[in-house]
Amino acid sequence: MPNPGTRFTDILTTASSVASYLAASDVTPLHMLDALDILEGRVRLEDLGRARSPLAPLPPPLHGGAEPAVRELAQRWFERVGRDPEALLGADDVDALRQDLVALSGAANSDD
Repeated sequence: MPNPGTRFTDILTTASSVASYLAASDVTPLHMLDALDILEGRVRLEDLGRARSPLAPLPPPLHGGAEPAVRELAQRWFERVGRDPEALLGADDVDALRQDLVALSGAANSDD
């Protein structure tokens, strides 16, 4: 049975879960890329490293949101899918989103 697509909402919530699992303060482009890999069955959450306890103290600041570039990308893609939380992304759309995220992650790494 062919894959009907990947829900855009599932990508966002999985990225949030990845960031939470790794005790990151914000969702980054790399968390989004990990989310795509998880949803495509390439990796499991456990493959990303050891979970950080939510009870352990975290270094400030703990925002619990998304990096501004990730937030802007999510908003742009939400518009692209017609503001439909149930929108399915086909393989070509997922590839385009992955390219956007790779470009963002490269830009974020170049700031270091």
